[in-house]
Amino acid sequence: MVKTYFLGANSKQGFYSLYDQFPPAGAFLHIIKGGPGTGKSGFMRRIGEAAEKHGFDVEYVLCSGDPDSLDGVYIPELGTAWVDGTAPHVGEPRCFAVDADYVNIGQFLTLPFTAEEKYYVNQISRSYKALYDKAYGYICAAAALRSAAVPSPLSDKEAASAEKKINAALDRIHGVTATDTAIEQTRFIRAASCLGDYRLCNEISKLCKLIYRLEGAAVHISAALKYAAAEARLRGLDTICCPSPVDPEQLEAVLIPGLSLAFVGFGDYENAQRIKIGGTIPKENRAELREAAKLDGKLMELAYLKLRQAKALHDQMESVYKAHMDFPALTKFTDDEIKRIFK
Repeated sequence: MVKTYFLGANSKQGFYSLYDQFPPAGAFLHIIKGGPGTGKSGFMRRIGEAAEKHGFDVEYVLCSGDPDSLDGVYIPELGTAWVDGTAPHVGEPRCFAVDADYVNIGQFLTLPFTAEEKYYVNQISRSYKALYDKAYGYICAAAALRSAAVPSPLSDKEAASAEKKINAALDRIHGVTATDTAIEQTRFIRAASCLGDYRLCNEISKLCKLIYRLEGAAVHISAALKYAAAEARLRGLDTICCPSPVDPEQLEAVLIPGLSLAFVGFGDYENAQRIKIGGTIPKENRAELREAAKLDGKLMELAYLKLRQAKALHDQMESVYKAHMDFPALTKFTDDEIKRIFK
């Protein structure tokens, strides 16, 4: 099976990283170093495609800023992973050659840059960072607005009702033997990116055939999802918890692949069952919440705009590096690596 997810998020806290959880303990990690446009993503994509052709399961890690680019690939059967080890998720081995090593894609650069090229790259780098800082500012403002506009917390009665519905959904699954030790993974299934609000809903549908779509205020849904995750762990079930990319303290989905079951707070899914979380919003609060939602949308659109502008600058910076790259040599290096991996 091919899985796809994010390990980073453009959040209210700036760049939020889960890369310290990748790959699982015991796997060997190849940390790729090289400048923008040097082919790190393409190198990993070719390895992943080769693994698929050989019939292996593959996990792809997408870049949260640009989902068209790869930041990592993992082949579970081989216990081997590759990751982009450059900013903002700089990676280093815990114990070199024991659990990780380096792959130097930068070796295929013909250097030095001219003085004009160095100046150009430096200018773009500063402007690129400034655009991300502005995007984070808008995302932080949107998160603060969501907190300010939040309805009252779930009452004891509403919380008990939500928990009862979660338990009923879990109890409906029969014939599954729980594991002795529950494993919890954390993965982003959504990103605030240069492509806007990027959702991997198809990944949820692929892993889980029975989907419960939770409806209500985001904070109420998160509370119900945290209960679902805790209850699943108590039952010895492995879970994948998916935080909000805007506010990673809140959950947006809990996946239980062993039961082919998911509880999700966003997206549209065929034949999904609905669970209402929380009570009816008082009439006097509805207008305020509608206006807050509109403002939230405007703030996020401004964030997406800054991320698109940053992507355009990054493309310009890549063009400088690409002009100095020996891509035929990189292609041969990649071919040789694929032969070595799948010999």
